[in-house]
Amino acid sequence: MTMKKTILGSLIVLISLISCESDKQEDFKISLNYKHPRQQEYPEANFRSSKPVLPYKHHINVKDFIQKNLYDETTLDSDLKGTVEVPVDVELEVEYKNYSIEAPEVWYESGLSDPFIVGFHSPPTRTVTIPVSVNPNHPSQMVEEETIDNETITTETYILSWSDNFTYRQAPTIIQENTYKQFWDNASNYTWDNISIGNPDDMVTCDNSTLVNTAIQNIDNISYEFRGIYCNGMYWTMGKCGWGNEISAHSGSVKDCACKKSTDNSYTIRPLIGNRNWGGVGKSCDAPSQTLKVILQR
Repeated sequence: MTMKKTILGSLIVLISLISCESDKQEDFKISLNYKHPRQQEYPEANFRSSKPVLPYKHHINVKDFIQKNLYDETTLDSDLKGTVEVPVDVELEVEYKNYSIEAPEVWYESGLSDPFIVGFHSPPTRTVTIPVSVNPNHPSQMVEEETIDNETITTETYILSWSDNFTYRQAPTIIQENTYKQFWDNASNYTWDNISIGNPDDMVTCDNSTLVNTAIQNIDNISYEFRGIYCNGMYWTMGKCGWGNEISAHSGSVKDCACKKSTDNSYTIRPLIGNRNWGGVGKSCDAPSQTLKVILQR
């Protein structure tokens, strides 16, 4: 079977069946081909410098979901392809990590898929989503020491990010909703300096740390809201939309759960709405397919 993935903050892994002929069930194995396009610049790198973080090595482990036994692993070749073998009728998970040339021993991004099973009668294709996050201990996330008046000052920058791919006129899946909630649960364990929202090509930032951290601590409180708080040239809003809260930024003051249909300066994140209007950059209702992203920095 063939496995393809695209890295846009989360990995979309497509598994395709090649052959299912075998007389002995215990000897039956399936080959997986793993492939994805070459990397583009990551937005996280823009917080450090103009130099992008470009992974040069991409590695996957295929494990037993329950026992965590390693069935097979591979590092992709120069054509970004690799092959692994896995058993059938076993709950599996795919662990992904990539590495940069600057720090070849420290992983830059990693992710773990939800469990899935490859069976004798599996459909020809299977999609596995792997949410990925940046390693806060990667050198790209840290600022080098600088000496001022014979005093050495060390500043470390940590980034936590979430992103997912959303499809035109399709409601978010349960996996997407849970991944989004887990991101905010992790974020609530720290104090952050700023937040950026949008998609990888177009993001806006607010550096009002009081606003950012109050919003994070109330992300599950659907009775909490604010409207049109000005920060870094945009008006930020948070409030209930569906069964969860949205967070958004606009060129003017806009109430929560608004339906922005124009393509003006508008950024809306609301995967918990429960319908196809999951937000977007520009239009926030009936928006075209795109990747939504949230980046927190401290």
